Amino acid sequence: MGDDAVTAATRRDARERAIELLYESHTKGIDVDDIVAALPLTPDAYALELARGVTDHQIELDAVLRRYADPKWPVERMAVTDRTVLRLGVFELATQTDIPTGAALSEAVDLGGQYGSTDDTSRFVNGILAAVADEVRGSRPWTPIDVVVFDMDGVIRHWLPESIEAEEERLGLPTGVVSAAAFADPGFRDVTVGAISAEEWAAQIGDAVSAEHAVVTADAVSAVWLGSDWRVDEDVVALVRGLQAAGTSTAVFSNATSMLERDMDKMGVTSLFTLVANSSRIEMAKPDVAAFEHVATMLERAPERLLFIDDRPENVAGAVEAGWHAVQMHSSGRLGGVFHRLGIPGAPVPA
Repeated sequence: MGDDAVTAATRRDARERAIELLYESHTKGIDVDDIVAALPLTPDAYALELARGVTDHQIELDAVLRRYADPKWPVERMAVTDRTVLRLGVFELATQTDIPTGAALSEAVDLGGQYGSTDDTSRFVNGILAAVADEVRGSRPWTPIDVVVFDMDGVIRHWLPESIEAEEERLGLPTGVVSAAAFADPGFRDVTVGAISAEEWAAQIGDAVSAEHAVVTADAVSAVWLGSDWRVDEDVVALVRGLQAAGTSTAVFSNATSMLERDMDKMGVTSLFTLVANSSRIEMAKPDVAAFEHVATMLERAPERLLFIDDRPENVAGAVEAGWHAVQMHSSGRLGGVFHRLGIPGAPVPA
């Protein structure tokens, strides 16, 4: 949500700084926070909100733009500066609801004239964003959010590959062979849709590795995989607890094995979620749109009232295609910013 202390003039300067940060992030191929960390002076708070927000919501911003862009000039073919101006415009229209629509459109058009790749940039920015405004401020606003749905691995839980690597060294195996066997299809796909159990998957991994490396037995490799170590992201758990304490419903949708529920009990997080949608239980996996549609039905919510958090861009894209709002996980701090800008009860107040 917008900050009442921010004036039109400072917002204008902040937009220009945000475009510069986003352009540098694109050209260097690094996250905007890494750009900021290397600067001698921290940019204005609103510039940071814009740059981080466009990055966090980029997949959904592009999906919105695709609905209104000229098919001859899809988002992927746009000049970087044009695309950046448009993303910024959609982001402000969708999340900074204290800015009047006319003012947001006027500012975006001015930025198009200043940073656009051609003399026509301002015109097509105005045309696209006027249509976008009718959606995000009319037929399909980004708020309110009824349920925040979290992925498990890469968001709440992080696997520790060094634990597997240590066991591979102990067994005389090359580094990475166990994980390579684990994530090979069809075994990986089968376990995530419940065609086989976690134990059957581990047995397949053991058979595959031992067939190539006679120094180990299949049972030894299976035991290594089943004993894989992980850590819980306590900062993300704290965010979930804050949402729950404020009455915001939270859920899990994870591509997982038959061991997920047991693992969540070990983590002590089961009670934080009103629903756990385990792909191996529902026999449908991300990023399939049908899987997201099924989970929305389980939650008994319209897709536009759901927010999904995942570390993998293809899963975020699948959620967006199914009509959900979704962001890619960057850090717990950035995630708190997402909740705050979307006005979700229990979101932390920015420092």
